[in-house]
Amino acid sequence: MARINRKKQRRNLMILGIGFLVFLGTCIGIVSGVKSLFREPEKEPEKVQEEPKITKADYQKYAVDESGNIPVMMYHGIHDLKNSETEYTGGNVDADGYQRTAEAFREDLDFYYENGYRMIRLEDYIHGQIDVELGKTPIVLTFDDGLENNIRVLGKDKKGNLKIDPNSAVGILEEYKEKYPDFNVTATFFVNGGLFNQPEYNEDILKWLVKHGYDVGNHTYSHVDFTTTDGVTAQSEVGSVYAMLEEIIPDQYVHIVALPFGSPYTFDHPMIPYIQEGTYEDGSYKTEAMLQVAWEADYSPYNNQFNPAFIKRIRAYDNNGENFDIQMNFDALETNRYRSDGDPDTIVIPEEKEEVLGNTYEKKVITYSV
Repeated sequence: MARINRKKQRRNLMILGIGFLVFLGTCIGIVSGVKSLFREPEKEPEKVQEEPKITKADYQKYAVDESGNIPVMMYHGIHDLKNSETEYTGGNVDADGYQRTAEAFREDLDFYYENGYRMIRLEDYIHGQIDVELGKTPIVLTFDDGLENNIRVLGKDKKGNLKIDPNSAVGILEEYKEKYPDFNVTATFFVNGGLFNQPEYNEDILKWLVKHGYDVGNHTYSHVDFTTTDGVTAQSEVGSVYAMLEEIIPDQYVHIVALPFGSPYTFDHPMIPYIQEGTYEDGSYKTEAMLQVAWEADYSPYNNQFNPAFIKRIRAYDNNGENFDIQMNFDALETNRYRSDGDPDTIVIPEEKEEVLGNTYEKKVITYSV
């Protein structure tokens, strides 16, 4: 028997092992290459586009002035009528223009949008929180009296959702959410003791409104004239409505009172403290702001003339450009309207208006030369 050469045997085994590893590596490379043919190419990371920086040239171009005036519009009823079906001027349904046709309301909304106005919540206005795009002007919509035609319910669908009359105020506002997605459609509805005068649906309506981006406020229980009452009655009128809202939509309503008849007409009237704060039954209330019937636009919340507790409103009606109607007010606004810088965290005004600044809500103030 031949003697085994151990050294030669180890060398041969080593050669075989190396050969096997080379073969295995080649196979893995081939498989990987085949897989790579079917693998989706790696996507490059998406580049985050930075928002273009707004410059002082932009402020000049858009005449930015966040100390300018802001319109708070006062509506009451919206009637399913055409302008030609009333005997009054324009889209008025009554002699004083408190009631408006559905056609006129749509025309109003088109006018606001086309002239660079964008809606904000009343509560945000009072708190100095304004967020509209560069060059645009905020506008606030309010409705008094909780009239049925503000949000007329036609029933419920099979899923229990409210069916809203498309020619009621809310029906039209919902239409304009679709028509102008950047209009930021919203409004505040001020109710009396009868809420929206639809007992079967009143609670559902309140819940629907706050769910869909609207606000609800206080118009007193019986539409009282505060100049003809006393403190006890005033507290009952205000407190009872707050109590109703708290029961149905707790912590989801605004602590704002739209003053019936616009009374009292001055902020130093003896009834004002009772509207601002009081007790009713077992609870107490605090009112942040009151809305007047004052016929003209109010100041910017950053203007030192602004009183957030006593807000002026424009009566939304037609009167051939006279007596503070829509046309007269918006013509006047062309010379002193609020024009946004597009940044809710800054306040931009022309240098010469720096002296009119009041509460800046801890925002950065930027001035520029016109």
